[in-house]
Order: sequence, then C-alpha cells, then structure tokens
Amino acid sequence: GFMTWIKDWLYRYRVILLLLWVVALVAIGYAGIERKYAVTDRHNLDKVVHVSVFAAMAFWPIMVCGRRLISLFLVVIVALGAPGLELLQAHFGNGRIASLADMTASLSGVAAGIIIAALMRKHR
Repeated sequence: GFMTWIKDWLYRYRVILLLLWVVALVAIGYAGIERKYAVTDRHNLDKVVHVSVFAAMAFWPIMVCGRRLISLFLVVIVALGAPGLELLQAHFGNGRIASLADMTASLSGVAAGIIIAALMRKHR
C-alpha cells in the first residue's frame, strides 16, 4: 500500500535525503539566530514552527537510515539542537531572545518525530 511505497521511496533515495537533511540542519541553525527569519509568537505560531521543524528533523533520519545507531546519533544531534539554538540566541543577541518555552516546543517536536517514525516503521 501507500505506507510501503513511502518507506521504499525514502530508503531508495536515502543518500540524497540525508544530504538534504544536513543542509536543512545548517539552514535551521542560521535561521534560528538571524533576526530577520524570526517567526511571530502571535497565536503561538512560533511554537507550531518549533514543533513542526524539529519533528521533521527527527523523523527524517529514522525513516531514511538503514542502521539504528546512525539514526539514533542523528536524532541526538537534533535533540541537542533545541537547547543549542536557544543558547546561540542568548549568546549572539541579534534581537532574538532565548526561551525555555521554545526549547520545550522543539524537544516536543523531536519526541513527536520519533513517535511518528516508529509508528510508520512498524506499519507493514
């Protein structure tokens, strides 16, 4: 079915997808400290972005990597990125403010990405 097709497609293009993941990781880091890329916190939109982006970044390596240890390592990098991004904001200033709520939203996204990927991988 459809889920099998998605899993096969992700695995077939895993090298390209992992390279894109690295590019996305760098882009997220840059956007996280640059003021002009800040998302408004009106209606908690910034929290939605934190959860969504970090869920996608945790989901990606789990679905694409054939090896658990490598995907675990990459997910740990994403999880460390949540407090790391907030620390960068606190250190570099740039008009951005480090936030415990943002870090919590990011870590919640990591957890959501892991859960979604685990459910998809279990699906036969």
